[in-house]
Amino acid sequence: MTCQATDASGQGERVEVGAGGFPQDWLADAARPASDVELALLLVNSMDLLEDPPDRLTDLRWLTGAFTRAGHGDLAHGLTPGDLPRLRALRDALRGVFEAEDLQAAVARLNPLLEKGRGPSQLVVDPDGVAVTLRVGVGLRGVAALEARLPAALATYVVEHGIARLGVCGSDPCRCVFVDRTRGTTRRYCCTYCNDRYAARAYRRRKRS
Repeated sequence: MTCQATDASGQGERVEVGAGGFPQDWLADAARPASDVELALLLVNSMDLLEDPPDRLTDLRWLTGAFTRAGHGDLAHGLTPGDLPRLRALRDALRGVFEAEDLQAAVARLNPLLEKGRGPSQLVVDPDGVAVTLRVGVGLRGVAALEARLPAALATYVVEHGIARLGVCGSDPCRCVFVDRTRGTTRRYCCTYCNDRYAARAYRRRKRS
């Protein structure tokens, strides 16, 4: 993601945010493979109003690069240009979960996705024999795997945490989404750049007044 980094005086220069071409703020640990919830973030945020053009799903280059750098080259390699309409539809549907005003609205958006994307599921025990993981969409590839896995991951997150930690960036015009991992549920921006951009605007407003 290349964007205008602005300091408090309103001056700045074009910079690359995140070594992988997307804000590392979207990932809990950029050194580890992204979770399916984080893959949902990457897909939804492929529409970025701070980019020119804003839609990075006119082809597969950005998404496959982001998925590969996030540790999911297998998913990236399974995508084809013919999947783009389904990827854009899934992106729009998942965004609706982040934008839901309440739990009922989030559930209403997720249930059709779960019905549409259902695929083979398996319980997998970790090598230590201590924890068990539910894997959804086993054996599916490409966009079919994403249609199964990403709604299931968001649904599981909503069951465990509700929707209070699913947010949309508050620094207009950005509408990128994020997962709030702060202790007090205080996050308001998708990345440090948007936080700084909002702070710079607030500084200028205070200076004018």
